[in-house]
Amino acid sequence: MTPDTDTASARSSGVPTIVKNAASSHFSAVDLAAGEVVADLGEGRYPHTALFHPTEPVAYLLYIASAHLEVVDLDRLETVQRIDRLGTMPVGSALGPDGDVLFVGTAVDLPASSDPGVLAFAIGEDGRLEPAGTRPLSRSSGMRIGPDDRLYVGQKTENEIAVLGADPGLDLEAEIPVGAEPHDLYVLAEGLVVANHAGGSSASFVDPATERVRCTAETGVDPHGFAVADGPDYRYGLFPAREDDRVAVVDLEAVAAGDDSPTERLLEVGTTTGFAATTPDGRYAVVDSYEEPFVTMLDLTDLTVAGRVEVGGEPLHVVFGPDGQECYVGNMERTDLAVLDTRPLADDRPTDVTVGRRIDGLGAKPSGIFRPEVDQ
Repeated sequence: MTPDTDTASARSSGVPTIVKNAASSHFSAVDLAAGEVVADLGEGRYPHTALFHPTEPVAYLLYIASAHLEVVDLDRLETVQRIDRLGTMPVGSALGPDGDVLFVGTAVDLPASSDPGVLAFAIGEDGRLEPAGTRPLSRSSGMRIGPDDRLYVGQKTENEIAVLGADPGLDLEAEIPVGAEPHDLYVLAEGLVVANHAGGSSASFVDPATERVRCTAETGVDPHGFAVADGPDYRYGLFPAREDDRVAVVDLEAVAAGDDSPTERLLEVGTTTGFAATTPDGRYAVVDSYEEPFVTMLDLTDLTVAGRVEVGGEPLHVVFGPDGQECYVGNMERTDLAVLDTRPLADDRPTDVTVGRRIDGLGAKPSGIFRPEVDQ
């Protein structure tokens, strides 16, 4: 089942965005353009992640506490399959490069083992799942399909990244030492895998060809999330930090060259942060806050704080729409999404950005926003 880019793009335009409600039992399907919740999806404890199949009208919803996943038909907006045997604390998921395998990683044990590890599920033509393989490892965290079409899995207690074959065999092909407690994994267009380190103040950039860390960047304490800004004359990677008031701005050209100190600046933003999002032109970023009721805008052309927007509660997770005219903000204290009108950023007027509207009717702590054109 090889994804077709044109089909996937056309389908995503009519597929709702999915929002996780961290303190409720369900996800919410949201029509962002209409500004309304169109359905509650799933039933379980601690909704965590959503993945969209690249060609089929299907999403995969993962729950941590109830340790199950659901296959959702996005045309009917209902669950068509539930998989309960995931072990304990499934925390990561990824779709294989051809869209025919789903991988799930556990932080504690596998269904038939006392060890954590990775499960593989074969995906049928209708998007439904069949158990297909397991690989015991150590405590798993984030996972991604790398630029070489292999599966990269953070190993939090081993301080390494396991590299597996992206098929039901799950052959262990490499174990790459990185920094303390690799947490989130991302893939760069430069052909590198990025790991931020929840147990320290750094991020590693791994070269799949050599199976080694090409360089390490300094970040704030407990980096979390990652965003790329393609600006007029720069290419930056942004790392928020859960226990630090600084956002790391990393020069990705220096990373590609293997520079020993690729961090351009640790930018003081006045609050701890969890996620960042960047405008399509790469000139501005928005970061959330763990402790304050506002989001902060960063001017990336001169690496300064450009302004703040009061949204209320504890804003967590920020996602721009594809045209950059709106930014959607989750929240840990409210049951709505704040929608920022970010059109003034195109005219370099960051102080004129405001909350243009709100999308009500979500569950408790709507703090993860998954868009079909991004989260495949």
